[in-house]
Parts: sequence; structure tokens; C-alpha cells
Amino acid sequence: MKKAIVMTLLIFLCFLLQTGVFQWISFGGIMPNLLLILTASFGFMCGEKTGLLTGFACGFLADIYSAYGAGTGTGDLIGFYALLYMLIGYYNGKFTRLFYPEDLKLPLALIAASDVSLNLVCYCVMFLLRARLRAGYYFLHIILPEAVYTLIIAFLAYPLFLAVVKRQNRAERGGNETFD
Repeated sequence: MKKAIVMTLLIFLCFLLQTGVFQWISFGGIMPNLLLILTASFGFMCGEKTGLLTGFACGFLADIYSAYGAGTGTGDLIGFYALLYMLIGYYNGKFTRLFYPEDLKLPLALIAASDVSLNLVCYCVMFLLRARLRAGYYFLHIILPEAVYTLIIAFLAYPLFLAVVKRQNRAERGGNETFD
């Protein structure tokens, strides 16, 4: 129960940071995707089921924001981000067996790959199917800068998420810091 409350608070905090604070630190309209970092991190650290549930919650909030808050034109695709984030959380959960808390290379690589994958799917659904064929431009000016910016923020956010998971696991196991 305590784990679910902490997760819910983290999801809402990340949502508020992404939709509020990160609006002010965007470069050329490019913002880091903190909800994606959270989904990929918890999928990677806690497994497929947690990644799936975290992805659904983060994606559902992203759907609500895109439909009612941002006005990005994806309001007709309610559930689109929820599905994508769920898949990202699930597939990052497949790498739980390779999880070493002190190693940052694999989590950051997975976060970058998740961001590029998410944006490529968004491009295909929102632009390519509407005959907007400027894939190179979209990749160089939207996907790549967002992936780099997300990776920079992930370098700062991932250790914080790791500390939360370590603390929860320590509390569950009575002081033992090992993971599943």
C-alpha cells in the first residue's frame, strides 16, 4: 500500500514538473519527457508489471494533457499515449535481470531508446500517415534534440528514482538492500 502511494505521488510530481516547470526550460519547443524517464526507470528497476502500471498511469496523464491542456491536436487519440507508455514500461521491465544499481549506462541507454521509439511512433501515427513525409527534418529537429535533453534530465532524475526504490526495498525487507 505504501509503495502504491509513493508511486502515485511520484507520477503526479513528474506530471506537474513536466507540464509546469519544464515549459519554462524548453529549448525551441523541445522539453524533456520526465514521465517517460519515470516509466522506463521503474520498469527497468521493478519489473514488467510495475513498468506496465506506471506506463499506463503516466500515459493516461499525458493523454489527458494532450487532449485538454496542451492543445497539441492529439485529443482524438485518447489512449494513444497510455498504450505507448505501457509498452515502454513493459519492455524496459524485460531488462530487470540485468539491473545493477551502480551502473548508469544501461538505464540511460534504455531511456534514450525509449524516447526515440516513442517519438518515432508518434511521427508515424501523427504525421507520416497524413502524408507529411519530412522524416529527416522531424528526426533531426524534434526526435534527436528531445532524446538528448531527456537523457540529460535522466542523468539527474534516475539516481533519485533509484534512491526511492532502494528505500522502499529496504523497508520491505527489513534493512536488506538487495533487489528482486
